[in-house]
Amino acid sequence: MQMSVYAQTHRALQVGVEHRYYGDSQPRPDLSTANLQWLSSEQALADAAELILHVREQYKAYNSPIITFGCSYSGALAAFFRLKYPHVTVGSVASSAPVEATLDFYEYLDVVDQSLSYFVGPQCDAAISSASQAIQQLLQTPSGKAQLQNKFQICQPLRTQQDVSTFMQNLMGNWQGQVQYNQETPSYNVTTLCNKLTGAIANGMSALDAYAMVSNTFIAPAPCLDCSYQSMVAQMKMTTTDQSMRQWTYQTCTEFGYFQTTDSSSSAQPFGNLVPVEYWINFCTDAFGADFDPASKVKQSNQHYGGNKLPTSIPNNILFVNGNIDPWHSLSIYQPVPNSPLETVFIQGTAHCADVSLVGPSRAPPQLLAAQQRISDIIGKWIKNFKPLPPSK
Repeated sequence: MQMSVYAQTHRALQVGVEHRYYGDSQPRPDLSTANLQWLSSEQALADAAELILHVREQYKAYNSPIITFGCSYSGALAAFFRLKYPHVTVGSVASSAPVEATLDFYEYLDVVDQSLSYFVGPQCDAAISSASQAIQQLLQTPSGKAQLQNKFQICQPLRTQQDVSTFMQNLMGNWQGQVQYNQETPSYNVTTLCNKLTGAIANGMSALDAYAMVSNTFIAPAPCLDCSYQSMVAQMKMTTTDQSMRQWTYQTCTEFGYFQTTDSSSSAQPFGNLVPVEYWINFCTDAFGADFDPASKVKQSNQHYGGNKLPTSIPNNILFVNGNIDPWHSLSIYQPVPNSPLETVFIQGTAHCADVSLVGPSRAPPQLLAAQQRISDIIGKWIKNFKPLPPSK
């Protein structure tokens, strides 16, 4: 990871922190809803503060500057840590950090739409849009649903509207993942997949059949595509501690939302309109209990942390790093804020957490290398300007 390069450059000790309830850090024997009540960003920040103080004591490093790093959710935690524990750190680098909690994250697909056009032009976007329209037309009749079940190798019939939304969410999720982590694999990215899609259409295949071919063959090859909403709920209700998605879904339902929907008023996004925010709200209550109210929890999170409209009185030395084709940048702080101590680095042509990836100079675009150098320079400035507290009397 690029943080290791920064650590070597600035002769720093690097310490990784595991978030409670993830990996081996399990405070309870299972992940029942009652046992998840201590899973929150606020508790995780307090854990990090305790660990930092422990490491500082262990190494007698009372006058050493400490910088927190994170990417994606952990990037938001890095920013929040500087806000809530300014006396513990000298600065925080928050990469691809969605600090704005939001119930209906329709902007995600808007950025996916923009990213498809950014890399390959309008033809890929138009092909997906045409296929989505054909799908929504076929969904109107039993025979049409049967055709879709065959074309997309769906495991079971689409019996309910929730199954339909799950099907559409699976299809758009395939492309969302490609955009979010574009170019992590040079031979498998948005450009190559779009070329396969538009190439098949140019050779006479319909947009719908080409879309199904790319989905089945290149994006999500599997014996069949599980689109059962009840199956998805049942999997989310599994409470063994070797789960991973139950914990994160719980946090989205109780703190952040981040529900990626088709509710955008923009007609540009190409995935139809069959995944509304109500689908995800119902999923929260079905998975964790009827008492959940994600809307109020999202509001509380923004009141607690400030969202992406942080006040100008916040501590300085928070650096937000984002890429323009990362859908999450719309919930971060990516433009300079007037009269604010915040700093931003915005990288054209890069996706989610690109700046933390350890990419060799031969593969990395020059704007990414320049951004990583600027990040390192800012870290150096923080360290140089650090003034240790005087010893206690």
